[in-house]
Amino acid sequence: MKDTSNRFAVSAAMIIASAVLWGLYGSFVTLLTAMGLSKNALVFLRMFATSVPVGFLILATDRSAFRVRPADIPLFVGNGLFSLLFFTFCYTAAIRVTKIATAAALLYTAPAIVMVLSALLFKERMTARKVFCCLLAVAGCAFASGIGGELFGGNSADGSALITPAGLLLGLGAGLGYALYSIFSRIILNRGYSVYTNVFYSFGVAMLGFWALSVADGSFSQVFENPLRTALALLCGILTGSLAYVLYTTGMKGMETSRAAQLTTIEPVTAAILGSLLFRQPLSVWEIAGIVMVVGSVVLLKYTNSKFC
Repeated sequence: MKDTSNRFAVSAAMIIASAVLWGLYGSFVTLLTAMGLSKNALVFLRMFATSVPVGFLILATDRSAFRVRPADIPLFVGNGLFSLLFFTFCYTAAIRVTKIATAAALLYTAPAIVMVLSALLFKERMTARKVFCCLLAVAGCAFASGIGGELFGGNSADGSALITPAGLLLGLGAGLGYALYSIFSRIILNRGYSVYTNVFYSFGVAMLGFWALSVADGSFSQVFENPLRTALALLCGILTGSLAYVLYTTGMKGMETSRAAQLTTIEPVTAAILGSLLFRQPLSVWEIAGIVMVVGSVVLLKYTNSKFC
């Protein structure tokens, strides 16, 4: 029992660390788009800085991880296109039309989607405590974004409206795409592939997708225009891409998919705090209450004995 508890604690720490790193993404997007980098060029660089370093790691450590059975190729293509490309496209666009914290909160409809899909696909138990933690986290994300203040207090802390139809649809689309990453990745891991194989091929597919989009809109040339801007975009990819996704996918191996998704709700807390500190997006009482709710749900889930939930 102690070994199981220790394994869960290590896995949980990995997933929470990945969520904190993902929370940096909104700040990178805000900074880099202000520097003139287009959305598609930015995401191409992020995908490049995720897939290529992992490829070099495989090359140096275990080249057998490059092998993929032909029948499983659709899984990696699906993870790259229907999860990563769709999710990143929606989330990056949402950040540009609403607050960072609001986009992050809408993204975290994902744990509820993952919980339902995991019960259907992987026969994971939907216990009352897991459902409560999920609902508490989703509600906390809503308040952390400032949505609660808009619903009950009129507007956000700076007096602006938080939700537009475009922002809502893009945020919910990001949530669906993010949920699909957890589902596709669980299937891939269950097929016996390593974390590194999953990240290399899934992000490689997404990288090619965003390369095509950036070529189509003429923004690919921006990759070479400003070395500082390109370096920042690559740093974004290393921190919020390769490092974060390796941590998350490795952590998934030590717990149920639905639990892993719930623990990542610490990301909007990070996004809200960074948005407030770096871009002077003020936090209201509602937003602070939401942060407390999210942290509380994560603590409750992390320290709940596995036989009860």
